[in-house]
Amino acid sequence: MPKRQSRAANLARQIQDATGLRYTDALKMCAPARSWIVLADELRAAGLFTTATSLTSVAYICAEAGAWYEACGAIENAYYNTDYAKVRRANAVCWDAAEASLHRAGFETHSFDTDAEVYHAAFIALSKAGTVHDGRPLARAALNVISPDLLWCSDVIRTSGRAPFTYETATSLSGPETHVAVAARHAARAMATASAVGFSGDEEWHEAAALMVEAVWYMSVAAGLPPLHNRRGYQEFYSFYMDGSLPTKS
Repeated sequence: MPKRQSRAANLARQIQDATGLRYTDALKMCAPARSWIVLADELRAAGLFTTATSLTSVAYICAEAGAWYEACGAIENAYYNTDYAKVRRANAVCWDAAEASLHRAGFETHSFDTDAEVYHAAFIALSKAGTVHDGRPLARAALNVISPDLLWCSDVIRTSGRAPFTYETATSLSGPETHVAVAARHAARAMATASAVGFSGDEEWHEAAALMVEAVWYMSVAAGLPPLHNRRGYQEFYSFYMDGSLPTKS
């Protein structure tokens, strides 16, 4: 075995030692979200190194916490009816480890903060895509990190993350008049508008959701895809709750 194991390998060994799961099973739980890593790679290729590094860090933090949560679920599924004491022990160990990994990075547990920072990166990618003639790779990578769950998406976009983040730069975006660049700028502006909606009640959720439908509409176009491509929940919301029209009529 190599003297220096990968981050995932080390984490898998910790999970194996703590829970008794097989190493190979634990290792499968440790991979970061592929779409987040792809977006980080595209940001890096576009020269946005700080954002790419931050996003990569968030991806690995969430991978670590997620692996512990998944390990807890695996033990519960395997032993709930036969060894509940083992389930309780694993639950305590795994949840403590998951929350500790988030706290070390400055994240609150049971919050939207981690995903919010991913959406910040998506916004920056779209803003960059709006300044070049063909930013389809950036737009596609941004689109792919946006949750297919519109309810979740509406809450995430209105969450700040660990530090204040401003979407206000969307108002000054400019660039080529190619359909890709124009669509990317529209998507960024819709995200910015959605981020400013409050959390007072269902009406605000509906408003933010409609704006994120608009954002994803234009992200799809900027990515070279049909509007709301493969986004059934968004399509249904657009048809039934938005009467087939976008909020800002961009």
